[in-house]
Amino acid sequence: MATPKQIELTIEERDSFRQRINDSDIASNDKDIILGLLDFNNWLQMQLLEKRISISRLRSMVFGEKNSSINSATTKSNKHIKPLEIDNDITEGIEEQLDTENIAPSKPGGKLSYHDYKQCETINIKHDEYKAGYACPMACGGRLWNGLPGNIIKVTGQGFAKVTHYRLEKLRCALCGFYTSATLPTYVSNDKYDATFKSQLCVLKYYLGLPFYRLQSYQKMLGTPISDATQWSLVEEVADCVYPVFNSLLGMADQGNLIHIDDTNVKILSNIKDNKNKKTGDRRGVFTTGIISYIEDKTIYLYLTGSKHAGENISDILSKRESINGKVQYMCDALSRNIPKAHEVTLIYCLAHARRKFVEIETFFPNECEFVIKHLSSVYKVDANAKHNNLSDIARLILHQKHSKPLMDNLYQWLSTQLEENLVEPNNSLGKAIKYTLKHWHPLTQFLRIPGAPLDNNVVEAALKIPIRIRKNSMFFKTKHGAFVGSMLLSIIQTCNAADINPVEYLTALQENKKLVFKEPKSWLPWCYKHQVVPKTADAA
Repeated sequence: MATPKQIELTIEERDSFRQRINDSDIASNDKDIILGLLDFNNWLQMQLLEKRISISRLRSMVFGEKNSSINSATTKSNKHIKPLEIDNDITEGIEEQLDTENIAPSKPGGKLSYHDYKQCETINIKHDEYKAGYACPMACGGRLWNGLPGNIIKVTGQGFAKVTHYRLEKLRCALCGFYTSATLPTYVSNDKYDATFKSQLCVLKYYLGLPFYRLQSYQKMLGTPISDATQWSLVEEVADCVYPVFNSLLGMADQGNLIHIDDTNVKILSNIKDNKNKKTGDRRGVFTTGIISYIEDKTIYLYLTGSKHAGENISDILSKRESINGKVQYMCDALSRNIPKAHEVTLIYCLAHARRKFVEIETFFPNECEFVIKHLSSVYKVDANAKHNNLSDIARLILHQKHSKPLMDNLYQWLSTQLEENLVEPNNSLGKAIKYTLKHWHPLTQFLRIPGAPLDNNVVEAALKIPIRIRKNSMFFKTKHGAFVGSMLLSIIQTCNAADINPVEYLTALQENKKLVFKEPKSWLPWCYKHQVVPKTADAA
C-alpha cells in the first residue's frame, strides 16, 4: 500500500472544513463518518506529537539537556503553525540600552592566582647576593629597595590520612619481673583518629559523595586502611559535637527575609521496609528538602531528609517566626506540596521552570518557543546588568520596571492571544506551557514589584545537586538516623561554603571545643566561631 499523503490543517482550516461538511447535502450518516475521521486524524496527530515530545524529554533526562537553540531553530514552518509577528523592537531596544557587552562572563577554569591558595605554606626567600640599601650593581649611583615579591606556587601530593607509628620502648627486669614502658609525648593526642581526620572524612562523604566502602578500598590501596564501619563511627562522633549548632541554624532560618526551597527524592532502607506494612493511600515517599535562608548578609543552607514535603518542613520552621519580621519572600516552583499551608508568605515562582516548559518543546514548536525564550532571555540580561553594576534591591527593581516590564507585558498579551483566538491547541504541550505561565503569572513576575525578588530558584536546585550526588554514589541511607546525620553535616558544610569558611577547620574547632559549643552554640556559628577559638601554644617536641 502506498504511503498516503500527509495533510496538516490549522485550527481555522479544520473548523472551516467542519462547517462546510455540515452545510453540505451529504447524507447525515456520511457526515458523521467524515467528521469522525477528521477528529480522529486530529487526535492521532496530536498523540504522535506528544509521544515524540515525551521521548525527547526522556532523552534529556538520560543524556542531559541541550542548550537552547533559538538561534539555530528551524525556520521550516509547518502548515499548522501560523506565522508570527514578533515585536523585535522591544527586545532589541532593551539590549541597546543596557551595557551587556561589558558584563564579564563566568570565570572559566584554568590558571589560578596565588591569592586563591588560602591554606598554602608561605616561605620567604631572601636574595642570595643583595639586600635592600645596597648600591646598584649597575654602578649607576642608585640604591636597591624592596619591590613587589615574585610569587611561585608549587603543589605537592599529600594523602588523606597520615599514619604515625609510635614504638614505645618497654623494659623488664629478668630477676624480679619489674616492667616499665616509655610514655607518649604530651603533644600526642590520646585518640587514635584526630579531629581534623574526622572532619575531612565528613567532607569526603557528604560533600564529595564518596561511599564509605569506596573510601575503605582507596585507603587500603594506599596502605592506610580504615574500615567502613569505623568511618561511620567517626562520622557519628562529629555529628554528636555539632548538632547544637545545627539546631541554632534551624532557629535562625525562620527569620530570613528570603527563602528558597525545593525537594528531591531519596531512599532510606528502613522506610522501604516499613512501607510494606502501610495501608493503601499512606505516604510512602521520602524526600530531601533543600532550604536556603537569607538573613541580612548571612546565608544559611539546610537539608532535611524524611517523609515530609518541602511545604511541611518549612511550616515547621516558620512556626517560630516572629511577626515583627512580616511575611517572608518565598521562592519555589508551582508544585502545591512546596507551599506552606499554615503560614502566609509572599509567593515567588521560578521563572526558569516556566521557560523550561518551552525549551522542552522548542524542536516541535520553533516559532512560538523562540518568541517566548527571546523575551525571557532579554529579562535575564536586564538582571545580569543589575548584578554587574552591584545595584541595590531598589535600584534593581527600578531597572526591571523600566526595561523588563514592557517585555513581560508584551509576552503576556501574546500568550493570552494564543489561547483566546484558538491559535494553539489548548491541550497539547504548547497549550499546557502557555496555560501554566498565564495561571502563575503574578508570582512569576514578582521581580517587577518586590525589591530583591529573584528570577528563579536555580540556587537551591544547584544546592540539591549534592544530595543527588550522594544518592547516585551511595544509592541510599540505611536508617533514618543515618539520613539525619548526613543532612545535618551537609547543612553545616554548605553554610560554611557560602560564608567562605573552611568546613574542615570549622568542624575541627567544634570537636575540640565540644563543651563550649554545647554551652553557647550561637557563639560557635560559622561566621563568628573564630572569635571563640583559643590559639594553641606550640608544645616542644
